[in-house]
Amino acid sequence: MFFAGLILALSSISFLINSLFYNYPGNNYFPEGIPYLALTLILMNLGLFLYFPQRSKFIQAGRELIYLFMVMSVVAIATNAVQLTPFPAIDHYIVSFEKHLSIHMEKILIWTDNHPHFKYVLGKIYDTLPYQMSILPMLIIITCRFHLIREYYFYMLSTVLIGFVIYYFFPTTAPASVINSPLFSPEQIDTGLKFKQIHHYINPTTNEGGLIALPSFHTIWAILCVNLLREWPIPYFMLMIINVLLISSCVLLGWHYVTDIVAALIILLISHLLLKYCSCDRSPFTSYDLKS
Repeated sequence: MFFAGLILALSSISFLINSLFYNYPGNNYFPEGIPYLALTLILMNLGLFLYFPQRSKFIQAGRELIYLFMVMSVVAIATNAVQLTPFPAIDHYIVSFEKHLSIHMEKILIWTDNHPHFKYVLGKIYDTLPYQMSILPMLIIITCRFHLIREYYFYMLSTVLIGFVIYYFFPTTAPASVINSPLFSPEQIDTGLKFKQIHHYINPTTNEGGLIALPSFHTIWAILCVNLLREWPIPYFMLMIINVLLISSCVLLGWHYVTDIVAALIILLISHLLLKYCSCDRSPFTSYDLKS
């Protein structure tokens, strides 16, 4: 709960700074139909509360759906806020740094393009993350693994807090914004286009592509999805293999720099240490037995 409140406070400051000094336009990252979904969840929980005993697993599951909705709403609000960063992108520095390490994105893209079947598989796997993030938390709630879903909330909020603060002060617009290659997709180019339009006071003409390159939230969320399944060994290892390929695709397809992946892993480690430190917390998002 503390992280959610802090994220909302920082988001409010970002909106206020933009309103007072910059007046940048921006995209709305809230999905359509949110008010109807919120109303449905409220009515469903009222029905569960009236029909089942207070300690029923059904009531607990309904409550967790509310919490999940709240967490994802906080993330959406923070996304709307962080896109309004007034700072210049640092992609050129990342490209220069990686060249010193003999990491050349152009060569990576060419290698991937020379293996079209592998590229196709990577593209399909990369696109599975939204489905994983929609289905797996629901599955965990339905199966009453409440300690796992509470960990998921903690990791989501703590990584968003750290990662979004990094992006606000050191924004990145992904390789396609600074590297000239015909192998980038239109969606990848849109990531940088949105940033340029916003900071030239142009209403974004697209909501496609990503937003944050560093850290790679695809990497963070892919690992969190795997962690949700850790009590089922076979699905756990199957998804681990898939999501290792998903994380690899972030670089091999040109969505992210290698630096982004490393930063994501560091942020996850910090969040894990925070979870260990806060494991005795009894806030609404961590009161169930937190197992690491």
